[in-house]
Amino acid sequence: MIITNILNGIGKRLRKKPTHSNFNKMSWLGEKLLKHQDDQSLKQRHFGEFTLNYIRPYEVIKTHKEIFTEEIYRFNTVAAHPVIIDCGANIGLSTLYFSLAYPNSKVYAFEPDETLFKLLESNIASNKLSNVHLHNEAVWIENTNLSFSNKGSEASQIDKSGQSATKVKAIQLAKFLSNFEIIDFLKMDIEGAEFEVVKDCKDQLVKVLNFFLEYHGTSSETNKLIELLEIVKKAGFKVYIKMAADNLKNPFVEQSTGTPFDVQLNIFCYK
Repeated sequence: MIITNILNGIGKRLRKKPTHSNFNKMSWLGEKLLKHQDDQSLKQRHFGEFTLNYIRPYEVIKTHKEIFTEEIYRFNTVAAHPVIIDCGANIGLSTLYFSLAYPNSKVYAFEPDETLFKLLESNIASNKLSNVHLHNEAVWIENTNLSFSNKGSEASQIDKSGQSATKVKAIQLAKFLSNFEIIDFLKMDIEGAEFEVVKDCKDQLVKVLNFFLEYHGTSSETNKLIELLEIVKKAGFKVYIKMAADNLKNPFVEQSTGTPFDVQLNIFCYK
């Protein structure tokens, strides 16, 4: 049975159309080995172009595929030193991609979760990347200290209720963006805080050439999604949208997941 499953898996891989990427694809065997690792201990793995320190293997599999195989953050630039701002850097897979794909760039990475930030730091150090500037801060609408749900995973987020005992430093992203004349790429994956932050940054978005926004909302908050799209439209962006997570399998029946986010979208904004 095990041998049959392996052979079937190999056959499926061989029948798939090849995906163009500038980076090495994770092997089928490598992915299988990752899936069977624990999600508690610190681990290290070499991925050809870089070394990665991580704890949660299932998050690595999904994110590596999106970023290094599908290259969802690839963009065209003629800038000698592109400015890239990575909001919600997590353990650094996106930051590693930006730094490696655009070696002459200046990358500014923000991650407020203490556990994730330590992994981010170690990943930048392990790969000896000198063009990355790290910030152990949340991006927000003012300079302040915020309650934060510190989960050490992709689910870490600002606690807008203010009930969490964990506090993190936050900076006003709009003010940070004002330091630049042109921003070649802005990535924002900040787990539900994007509505407030994008609204606060709307006057700065005219200087952004490429903007990736992961939207998190509920099915009853369609007005927020419409407002965000209107903001990026006024800033001069064209928009392409993909599902980030297909949470409602039968939306006419269920209509709500009962979780903080029913709707998760990858919104690609470009000029």
